[in-house]
This record gives sequence, structure tokens and C-alpha cells, in this order.
Amino acid sequence: MGTETERQDTRKAMAYDLLNIIDENPQQETYTAEEVKKLIKVYVATREEK
Repeated sequence: MGTETERQDTRKAMAYDLLNIIDENPQQETYTAEEVKKLIKVYVATREEK
């Protein structure tokens, strides 16, 4: 499963990646809960493909 440090690093990397995805669309200043959920689902699905 990995160490606690590895799990924390993974969570931080995921948060950083999601922030970068959001920053790619600066004209959209707010996101609904549904939009955030969709971003996370797409992120996880595309990460599993690699």
C-alpha cells in the first residue's frame, strides 16, 4: 500500500494537478459542485489509463 509519506505525497500531487487543470481555464472564475466532481472523475479516469 505504501508508507504514510507516500500517501501524503500522492494526495499533494493530485491536488496540485487539479489546481493546474483549473488554472488552464482562467476565464471561468467559479465552479459548481458538479463541475468539480466532473474534473475529479476525469482526472482519476485518465490517470488510471497510464
